[in-house]
Amino acid sequence: MLQYLPMTSVALLLGGECTGKTALAHALAHQITSRPVAVVDEALREFTARTGRPPTQREQEGIWSEQTQLFQEALAKGPDGGLVICDPAPLMTAVYSLQYFNDDSLVSRALEATDKPGVVVLMCAPDIPWEPDGIQRDGPLARQSTHEILESVIVPQLRETQVICVGGPLDERIAQVMPYVE
Repeated sequence: MLQYLPMTSVALLLGGECTGKTALAHALAHQITSRPVAVVDEALREFTARTGRPPTQREQEGIWSEQTQLFQEALAKGPDGGLVICDPAPLMTAVYSLQYFNDDSLVSRALEATDKPGVVVLMCAPDIPWEPDGIQRDGPLARQSTHEILESVIVPQLRETQVICVGGPLDERIAQVMPYVE
């Protein structure tokens, strides 16, 4: 279970492939100057770069655990008053497991770890052009399928967490998010 440090703000990014999560995370880190910001990078991206392939169903839990651990480490190092942005939320591994393997075994744990008061979830809309990114991306249809799972299965179960849906070009997304993370 994730443990949050007092006074450390948390922003978790959700969205399918090529929805601007990474661009938004790093742009926010540059834009926010009023407090320290740490960005937790994607364990799945590192996995595919290291192995040259997408994960199997059996590897999903390990990727979720690694993303969760990276996030926990950032929280532990984060100073009071800082912001930790997780790109993406560990919950995305559970979504991908559901989408690609029809495996919901990670969903309840991932939701429990995410659905906390004071956590802001930034859900990126699939409204920007899709771009290929090597082995990790499957295309616009996969991106839309991920978005539909997020909208119909995941977000309705987030009762404690504030979910902010962001869309449009990067500058518009930053403007939409800043009131919640600054």
